[in-house]
Amino acid sequence: MSTKQASGYAQIPPEVGIDRNDATAKFTIGTVISDTFGNSYRYVKATTAVAIGMAVTSVVKAAWPTAILVDGAVDATSATNVMGVDAYIADYAANFFAGYWISQAAGEATNTADKGRAQRIKSHDSVDFSANTAGNITLEDNINESFGNNAALLIYNPYLIEPIDAATRPVMGIAVGAIAASSFGFIQVGGHCPAVLVGGTTNAAIIIDEPLVPGATVATDTLAGALYGVAGSTEVDLMEVANTPVIALQAVAADTAGYVEAFIKGLV
Repeated sequence: MSTKQASGYAQIPPEVGIDRNDATAKFTIGTVISDTFGNSYRYVKATTAVAIGMAVTSVVKAAWPTAILVDGAVDATSATNVMGVDAYIADYAANFFAGYWISQAAGEATNTADKGRAQRIKSHDSVDFSANTAGNITLEDNINESFGNNAALLIYNPYLIEPIDAATRPVMGIAVGAIAASSFGFIQVGGHCPAVLVGGTTNAAIIIDEPLVPGATVATDTLAGALYGVAGSTEVDLMEVANTPVIALQAVAADTAGYVEAFIKGLV
């Protein structure tokens, strides 16, 4: 990997390597690096195991914990980046959620004027749910909207990923190696990609210079995480094309499984 700063990307020593399966995070989730050819990669956490070449997508925000409540109202004009919280649903070590994002639901009942703008977490106290302890979350910037006491919060990270599992889910990148469930590694998010998993039992042909899309049967296909050729021009087909940055660099016949080279239009 290049040690030079490129387009604002993090400086990573060349011995790091991109094919990683880290049991604990070695970099901040979401960090982007580039190689000497200009290809780019993002550091993510896999919630479900992924294999080389799989297309991955972000875990949906609705799946994140919601039993986290504001402990004491905070006004947007208070010029503070610290928020008290309680009622976690599990125990967490200090800074487990550092680098994640926090927001309240749009139109939260305790403060209907605000719309749920997300803010990034810098640090937080440890949490002992069994003792029902309250703690503080420190944000990277001052709080930008008001939070009522006991407002329900979402804590999430867009770079927690899983194999793509539905035709209309967005392609967030391609796995460059195997990453175990709950482990960390890089996915490719831009440039020439030498191995994209494609095909299955019922899929359209792949055409050179056309998009590779998640298929409607991907959730039950033996090649979960695979991409497909564009099947037609229905609304669903157009949605699939809109949600993928992956362009095929070789042709593959219909109903054929394997890997193809592709170009990923930059996701960063």
